[in-house]
Amino acid sequence: MVRSQRVAGSDSQYGTADKSLDLVVNFQESKTTSEGEEGQLSSGTANSCSSWKSGNRTTEMAQEDNSPCCWNNLPSVILFEIFSYLPHDEKIKTSQVCRNWRYALFHPCFWKKITFTLDVRDEDNIPRARFLANYFSHSVREVIIKCDTTSYFVDETSRLLAKLGTNVHLCKLYLEPTSCTFDWPMRLLINRDEGRLICTPVLEPLLEIVKRTISLQALSLGCVEDLTANSGVILDALQYHHAKSLTHLSLASIKEDPDGYILLELDTFIFRSFARLSILTIDYDNVSDTLLQALDNGLMERLVIHVHGLDDDHPGTTNNAWMLFVNKNPRCELRLNMLHSYDAVIVLDSDILRPAMPLAELKVLFCEAVNVTALHQLSSWYSKTLRSVVWIDCIDLKPSLPATYESNRPDPLVLIAWTCTKLMELVFLGYKYFQDDLLAITRLRGSTLKRLEFAERDILIESCSAKATKNEISEIMGGFWQPLSDAELPPVVMDPLTGNSIEVIMPMVLRDQK
Repeated sequence: MVRSQRVAGSDSQYGTADKSLDLVVNFQESKTTSEGEEGQLSSGTANSCSSWKSGNRTTEMAQEDNSPCCWNNLPSVILFEIFSYLPHDEKIKTSQVCRNWRYALFHPCFWKKITFTLDVRDEDNIPRARFLANYFSHSVREVIIKCDTTSYFVDETSRLLAKLGTNVHLCKLYLEPTSCTFDWPMRLLINRDEGRLICTPVLEPLLEIVKRTISLQALSLGCVEDLTANSGVILDALQYHHAKSLTHLSLASIKEDPDGYILLELDTFIFRSFARLSILTIDYDNVSDTLLQALDNGLMERLVIHVHGLDDDHPGTTNNAWMLFVNKNPRCELRLNMLHSYDAVIVLDSDILRPAMPLAELKVLFCEAVNVTALHQLSSWYSKTLRSVVWIDCIDLKPSLPATYESNRPDPLVLIAWTCTKLMELVFLGYKYFQDDLLAITRLRGSTLKRLEFAERDILIESCSAKATKNEISEIMGGFWQPLSDAELPPVVMDPLTGNSIEVIMPMVLRDQK
């Protein structure tokens, strides 16, 4: 018997659930629409699907249930058929009709993908998440957990993962935390045969999910250093249980201290076991020719590498290994993220970049330097693959000339705009830049340039007025454009002492994991 019939027929167990139902149904319509996928609803967006308040809506439903109208008494199978044709935001609206229609909304077949939000922004987030977990933890197929990393929410995340551990059919699990470390009192370093590990309450339920699920397809550790430090243990479990099903794996981290972290070596040959792997994120510390050779299934579509510190003994990669990798995986694109890489950015051109890399996106975030030689390499080596360049640092008030300026060579960003035919995104914050070069970039890329961000305070005006430049760029890009004002810049870009760079980095790199 379907869930809605059980709920409607057992008031003692479910009749008091209206308040919990309201917590979930009373969402912001704009938020559910933005999810864009059927069967997905965030547990953390508060909202108004209708103008009714909770109490009035419940009263109205009670009146509807007592009326003889046949619409209130449609068989469940017909209701489910009707709901199956509706996008999720329309299901929400339709569920307002009466109690039976409300219960139809909560059939597990409509909740295959759920986003759980565990943070302080809304006091109802935890009750919503618990309600959704109680109803659907055993049946959901894809889960995203957006969580605060303070101890209370780490505990809630652990409890949620424990519930999901009973679901053998879970296929995809993504963690999206607010920070790169868990604020947990038992965050201790311990030794195991697999290597040095960080003890966190999230690890054990996560491993249980890996061991109990039948066919796990995607797993993201959310760039949390506490979890990625256990990558060896997690990889062993994945190899044993899901070598034939895993397609997405996110092991890359963000380091709390990019100059003082412990290097944990992975047996990169293990990646050869994952026959269907297509998306992998990993730290540069574990990238070598051996890893590139192991990724030989021919199905790779995206390789994301995070660069932090650069160990003196790191072997790097050879151009020949990248050529063989591209030959094996012709559809794969490389995304290179340099995060607080103070030393590595200096040798980006000599030790990290290789001509045969299928580089599509480069992010250099808070590395405190511009490598002009590397920028010139982008235009000459990756003209057919490069799609995005994002270079962000805290604003330097001292220089009077652009960091990219060289008297004997053209501006490297202009060259990138000229030669890289797929370039769609260019963000360059924290450094001075000539207005004429900014205009040249826009003229070269035309309407194919979808995102162009420079700080207004950093643009050096030479010839034409700032207003004329804004107007021309707006006309070329096909919409209103203007440089970012101080108010629009992240606080850390304006002042490293008042902002947190992790708040900028986390959302940017988490987008790479799906």
